This record gives sequence, C-alpha cells and structure tokens, in this order.
Amino acid sequence: MKQINTATTVAAVKPHEDDEAVGRAVSSWKPFPCLLTRRELRALIAEQLG
Repeated sequence: MKQINTATTVAAVKPHEDDEAVGRAVSSWKPFPCLLTRRELRALIAEQLG
C-alpha cells in the first residue's frame, strides 16, 4: 500500500502565494500589556458595543 504525505497533498491542492507569509509564532513571544485597568477595558468594550 502506498502511503501519502498529507502535508504534501494539502500543499499541492492549496499552494501558498509568493507574497503570502506563513505565520509561525515564536515560542518566546508574549503580547505587550496595554496598561489599562479592567474597569477601563470594560468601559471601552461597552462603548463599542453600544
């Protein structure tokens, strides 16, 4: 029986464009804190939601 590499199959079906970046997160990456309090965040969200 012939085994098919699924990663190769998917790449053949849906190739990446030249300008399309493959996003891979670095394991040490962490988001920067926004320095807002929970109260300020809730107020912003309430304002956006209406």
